[in-house]
Amino acid sequence: MGNYRSKLRNLEIPEVTCNALKHKHPTDRKPAKNIKKAKKAEVNYLPPYPVNETEESLEQQRKELLTETKKKNNARAVNEKMAQTFPYRRHEVVNLCPSVKEFMERWPGLFETSQINEEFCRLTTEPLETKFMSMLDQYTPKLLGLFQSKGGAVGERLKANMSILLKDPTSISLKREVVILCLMDYLGEDKMALIKEYCSDDLVWDDIPQQVMGIYMIRKDPSNDDSLEDVGIVLEGVKVMSGLGDLARACSALLGLTYSLNLSYPKELRYTFEAFQKLFVEVEGTKLSGKLHTLRNKLLK
Repeated sequence: MGNYRSKLRNLEIPEVTCNALKHKHPTDRKPAKNIKKAKKAEVNYLPPYPVNETEESLEQQRKELLTETKKKNNARAVNEKMAQTFPYRRHEVVNLCPSVKEFMERWPGLFETSQINEEFCRLTTEPLETKFMSMLDQYTPKLLGLFQSKGGAVGERLKANMSILLKDPTSISLKREVVILCLMDYLGEDKMALIKEYCSDDLVWDDIPQQVMGIYMIRKDPSNDDSLEDVGIVLEGVKVMSGLGDLARACSALLGLTYSLNLSYPKELRYTFEAFQKLFVEVEGTKLSGKLHTLRNKLLK
């Protein structure tokens, strides 16, 4: 195996050369320190540059992409440029580890729902939003049954959350929202660690600098679910997306951003994100933690 990796290194395969000591930061020049590798089943974690392309030529394409993203009705051209610059973008994300703010300034086109879906597919070869919604809807009846049968204090909270569905039992987005909130509670994780509700945009801006990773929801009237005005995502104190429409779409986009920006899941939300990745998108779906394995078995009965 050691000889095999040496051959890959001689061929300058990026996934191997990125961990060579000479390419590491001076403070990380130890063989086992800060190893860069695929951790969430990425198929194209660090692809090589296309044939006849260099860092300089891809940087030029990035600058052209900035112009393309400002044009209206230009999704096709943007998508082509984003696909061409994918290896260059991954080099930045994995090797240079820029802040979210810096990366957003260099690649604003990525922070659109359609491009997050495309980037996720480039990384994993799997669809994101369509698969997320499909599996969430497929599991919803059994999840609601599990929540209904849960006892104790958790069961009381779950039943209180599910009572919201009585207001509008036909709303698909409301049902998805309730299922996600209940799932987090069922898994023993605090929904407030991920999702925060506000009654005005000003309050969101006041709270943004303190958030590392989260979803905000603005409701003018907290007692009225139809008063939802905006749903967006905050990363490293920066509002990176807004106008997502509902909580389920925001969760799907946030999962995609963790892949696109090579972000780790928050420890306090590891089961929630594991469910998003392995149950709803079915990426690495056979390697589950004990808690998620038990949940999946109950869902498949």
